[in-house]
Amino acid sequence: MRTMLTVTVVATLLLTPATPALAADPVAKTVELLNAYRAKHGVGPLSLDSEVTRTAQEWADHLHETVGFEHRPNNPYGENLYWIGSRTRAMDRVATNALENWYSESRGHDYTKEMTASNINYEVLHFTAMVWKSSDRVGVGLKQGANGTYVVVNFAARGNTLTQFVANVLPPTTR
Repeated sequence: MRTMLTVTVVATLLLTPATPALAADPVAKTVELLNAYRAKHGVGPLSLDSEVTRTAQEWADHLHETVGFEHRPNNPYGENLYWIGSRTRAMDRVATNALENWYSESRGHDYTKEMTASNINYEVLHFTAMVWKSSDRVGVGLKQGANGTYVVVNFAARGNTLTQFVANVLPPTTR
């Protein structure tokens, strides 16, 4: 009887699906939440791209090593940056805070007004990059250490193009 119980337990363990990798992966969680914000605006999801992610991760590593906080020069992608001094907070929580912070800029965005060189609203550009309709790929770089935690999110195709905001930054369809 004891042998039968052991076999049943082993068989149950083998047949029980493991927790999906997505649940523990801060990059996947970041993309999932980013796509939830995009869905609120009726735009398609971004797919995680390995090359865009490599570029974002390189920059997150660089910012950490140099204790810097500036956009990557000549970056072919759109880029949002976030830094927090905490080096102990869970990476997925820091990334969630970054997305919440950027999305909060939506309160200041006028969906009916086109942005041109003479009226750029710099206070909403993180938000508009997040929901830019024609962007279809994303890369996420996360780095945590002695200098705090860095979040770099790159968007492809690059958004925030003057005179294309009304067509690419749609008002929310849901709250």
